[in-house]
Amino acid sequence: MMIVKNRKEEFLSYLEDTSNLKGKADLLYLPEEEQEVVKIVRLCGEKKIPLTCSGSRTGTVGGCVPYGGAILSLEKLSKIKDIDPDRRLVTLHPGVRLDNLESELKKFDLTFKSSPTESLASIGGAISTSASGVRGFKYGGIRNYVKKLKVILIDGTILEITRGKTFSCKGSFNFSIKGRDFKFSLPSYRMPPVKHSGGYFVREGMDLIDLFIGSEGTLGIVVEATLEVQKSSQDVFDCIVFFKDEKRAINFVEKIKKLKQFDMLDPSSLEFFDTNSLSFLRAVYPHLKEFKSAVYFEQEVEENYKDTMELWMKAIEDSGASLDDTWFGDTKKEREKIYEFRHKLPQLVNEFLKSYNQVKIASDIAVGDSSFREMYRFYKEIGECSKVNYINFGHIGENHLHFNFLPKNDSESQKAKECILEIVKKALSLGGTVSAEHGIGKLKKSYLEIMYGKFHIKEMVELKRYFDPNFLLGRGNLFDVE
Repeated sequence: MMIVKNRKEEFLSYLEDTSNLKGKADLLYLPEEEQEVVKIVRLCGEKKIPLTCSGSRTGTVGGCVPYGGAILSLEKLSKIKDIDPDRRLVTLHPGVRLDNLESELKKFDLTFKSSPTESLASIGGAISTSASGVRGFKYGGIRNYVKKLKVILIDGTILEITRGKTFSCKGSFNFSIKGRDFKFSLPSYRMPPVKHSGGYFVREGMDLIDLFIGSEGTLGIVVEATLEVQKSSQDVFDCIVFFKDEKRAINFVEKIKKLKQFDMLDPSSLEFFDTNSLSFLRAVYPHLKEFKSAVYFEQEVEENYKDTMELWMKAIEDSGASLDDTWFGDTKKEREKIYEFRHKLPQLVNEFLKSYNQVKIASDIAVGDSSFREMYRFYKEIGECSKVNYINFGHIGENHLHFNFLPKNDSESQKAKECILEIVKKALSLGGTVSAEHGIGKLKKSYLEIMYGKFHIKEMVELKRYFDPNFLLGRGNLFDVE
């Protein structure tokens, strides 16, 4: 039975996400069935009530933070409807959390290797931002694995979309579903040739399903998805390698990338921690030695992986790191320790910002391989000039780091915003993106306009207008409407 709450004190936690951005709303819907979602969406469409979709609220850009109207929480729409081990497909509701999905898949010796790093995130949220995670270096983002979607439009129309069935032609779509004709043009911009999750997905000959993945709840509400999953690895070899300086860590990463090109090594993850990240982590790891940087990697291995191990050991030693100081995940306990270490940092950042009542100010940019060193030098310059504490960590395998400022007051926060803007502009000058995995939400829409320009933002607005004429869904996400 659907729950409706209309007293603000009953749903205060639904007015923010991990960015610490605060919103407002008049009521909260908690449906348990797809048909309840259809009724809610249709009602909001008819009465012109803004409707913001909410999942686990683990996002970092304010996408689920409401700017008035109603909140549609899909957390109770959380059934795993079917697991097909032979075809390696799972059909599920958007409220299913990633940790619960993994628990169920494990029973069939399956896993979802494209899961976002945040295990408490919901599938719906991951699809809405076209999220990726710690294994993105090998497996890419969730977009690659979405095979079917069921989407509710603002008038209550149900779209059932199967990958491989409907494609664009010459910058537009023209198709019919259940007797209804759809004809609309796509924005004319070109997406950057790097890991990217910002604005509507546009590509010549694109699949219709890709338009809704990463649309951040602005075109329709996903109520069901079918994902391709993978067979569990026989074994995993993972490590955290510590370095005396950041330059050696970057040299190590570049060496591993070259070995990957020659099919000598095939890591699923390559993650970086700068000097400040390690210092920040010492609050909970007081015995952590005084190293200046670290790289985490994960390698899936078969039964006989002696040669692979030897290649990794040689690469570590050749890069000036000590095997004695390296953390090896060769037991379950050690793997859990490494996993916790990798995931602790963003958690600590969010706790820090909340304690000082500051909104998250961080980059999510990515650039190409040839531009990474220049981008990294700029990170260092801007960080030191800012006089605001910061940390820099993340998916170095994809040239995608999360530069997080740690402001303690509004003055530092303002300076941090100015510096992040410079980081965004630098990334764009190098052919990069303003958002590689977290989406745009409400906090980064000014960056999206810098990347694409006002003309292309207007094209996005017109695309949204086609599906949502009164701009009710996800109001404030991606762009503002005058």
